[in-house]
Amino acid sequence: MAKRRKYSEDYLNIGFTTVLANNAVEKPECVLCDVVLSVESIKPSKLKRHLETKHLEHAEKDLEFFKRHELRLKRQKLNASGSFQQQSAAAVEASYEVALENAKPKKPHMIGETLIKPCMLKMVKLALGEDSAKKMQ
Repeated sequence: MAKRRKYSEDYLNIGFTTVLANNAVEKPECVLCDVVLSVESIKPSKLKRHLETKHLEHAEKDLEFFKRHELRLKRQKLNASGSFQQQSAAAVEASYEVALENAKPKKPHMIGETLIKPCMLKMVKLALGEDSAKKMQ
């Protein structure tokens, strides 16, 4: 297995923080444009190249500037309760089912009963269960 480079706090000097991917792998994230780079890009030379090519006007900024942007980035990812925003698998599946129902008729405009009710029933079934879907019927 190849040896992986770890995130260092010094990378904030060149505008990068870290984000966990798949709850295990640290990936570099630009605090200015919110772009997450690949694991292989965690080398200081590649991070610096991103800063100089994409954000040349900020290349000479101090550490405090990047700390403010890192704080802004972290606040964006938090919801009102202070925990990270997460979508459950059931919510994603429900969203997919609604999009599928919307695409099936191949018509630009739909009547509420033919579109909204079946979609709502699928969402309730996936998110809350079969009993709640029967109640909504």
